[in-house]
Amino acid sequence: MAGPQDASKIYGFVSPESIPKARPLYRFAATGLSASMWFWVMYKAKKDGAESSDRRRVERV
Repeated sequence: MAGPQDASKIYGFVSPESIPKARPLYRFAATGLSASMWFWVMYKAKKDGAESSDRRRVERV
């Protein structure tokens, strides 16, 4: 097989040492945004109940 034999050159893998650490503000913001998204999803599921999850009901005109 011609070409480089190193897997990092073939598939583009990076070692964990070369990945820069995210700033604490970005990590905190990402955690807060993802938590608020899941709280909203669970709130809507509880509020809507079976209406949002009932896929068999199809209104025909």
